[in-house]
Amino acid sequence: MGNPTSQMKEEVAVLIGQRRGRLWHGRLRQRQVGKPTSVEFDWAWVLGREECRGDVIGFYHTHPPGLTTPSQRDVRTMRAWVGCFGKPLLCVIESAGVLTGSVFADDKANGIRLDEIQWFPPNIIVGVSNK
Repeated sequence: MGNPTSQMKEEVAVLIGQRRGRLWHGRLRQRQVGKPTSVEFDWAWVLGREECRGDVIGFYHTHPPGLTTPSQRDVRTMRAWVGCFGKPLLCVIESAGVLTGSVFADDKANGIRLDEIQWFPPNIIVGVSNK
């Protein structure tokens, strides 16, 4: 997962991969490090990738220790991306070495927690949703 020194600053990455039923399989791309409470990423790259390959399955980012659920900003952002792409997306959060994931099924969703999520070095994330 993220290295200890980066935990002082928020990180973000795009999840590229596929969903097969309940199984989500992705790798981190376009990883960026930002400020302690915010980070920007190349949204134009994300849009271009989705238009060309259709393989954006979600987003990864870090939170301060103890915050493992999507913030209100995360919910708004995920709803916007789901509405833009017209498909469910995964929101993966790493907080103090703990990895959690939520599926946003549509642009009104609050996110449903994955049953299981695992990190496989160097940059692979696999999750299982409950539906």
